[in-house]
Amino acid sequence: MPYFVSSIIAIVSAMIILFTRYEADDSAITGELEKMKSMFITIDGFVNTYIQSGGDLSEINFQKLSCNGILLGNIKDKVVPVNCDSDNTNDITSDNSDDNVKYSGNSSTLTFPEDKVIWQLIPMPSTDVDYGTSAGSAYKLLVDIRNNSTLMSKAIFSESFSGREFCEKMLFGTLALNRTSYDTTTKNFIGSSTNKSDGIFVCIVFK
Repeated sequence: MPYFVSSIIAIVSAMIILFTRYEADDSAITGELEKMKSMFITIDGFVNTYIQSGGDLSEINFQKLSCNGILLGNIKDKVVPVNCDSDNTNDITSDNSDDNVKYSGNSSTLTFPEDKVIWQLIPMPSTDVDYGTSAGSAYKLLVDIRNNSTLMSKAIFSESFSGREFCEKMLFGTLALNRTSYDTTTKNFIGSSTNKSDGIFVCIVFK
């Protein structure tokens, strides 16, 4: 009898630990997805401000937003400020004193405070013939969640949920899961990935 009771207690304890662990994981991912939603909204808000202030959507990137004073002061943007007085649509790279590569033009990326998701913003290239005359009235946003261990713990779900709920439903955008990187020659996002768990996707938002 004591053996039976102790076995029941052990089983119940194991189940409690198991359920608690999964609830914690779900809670953590839910929190990260809420942050993703806020970041999508914030970036789209930056774009709207840029357009309303007379900015040219065909030239948009994070350096443009930074040079026009649109980004929030506590946002870390990997751009070269010195290029604000020149043609900041060109893609230039340089190393700073911390040995971190900083990017300019369409190569510029952005991260939010206390977050590891990397965002890259470019205009819709005229080579996107699939969208016809609408190509000039959209922006492309590459989202890289690979450095976020919580989201990557359930990468397929995180990627598909963010793309579906935030890109397609919230911003009425078009999702491209197979794009993986930026090409400085074509000034477009390229890739041929069919892996929905690689942690990278592109959202195309029309304005």
